[in-house]
Amino acid sequence: MKYWNIIFCILGILPLGFVIPILLFYFHAGQLLGRLPRYNQPDPKELDIYSDYSPLVDLTGKIWLISFPVWLILTITYLIFRRKHIQWTPIAISGALQLLGLIILLSGIFQWYID
Repeated sequence: MKYWNIIFCILGILPLGFVIPILLFYFHAGQLLGRLPRYNQPDPKELDIYSDYSPLVDLTGKIWLISFPVWLILTITYLIFRRKHIQWTPIAISGALQLLGLIILLSGIFQWYID
C-alpha cells in the first residue's frame, strides 16, 4: 500500500512541473507587456524571455503528457486490485493535479504558448 501512495504522489507532482513554468512565463510576459497576452498578441517567440522559459516548459510538458496516461492506467489498476481497501486521498489529490494540467493544456494560455 505504501508503494501505491508514493506512486500517486510522484504522478501528482509531475503536472505541477508543467503548470508552474507555463504560468510563470504567461504572467511574466503579461508583466512586461502591461496586459495579459492573448493568442498571437504577441507571438511568444518574439519575447526576449521566451528562450529562458521554453526549454523548461517544453521538457516538463512532455514529461507530464507521458505521465498522464500512466496515471490513468495505474489508477484503474489500483481500483481493480484494491477494490475493497481503496484509499481515496492519494487518488483524489493526484487526480486533481492531473486535471489542473489538463485545464492549462486546454486553456488559452497554452494556445498562446504554442502559437
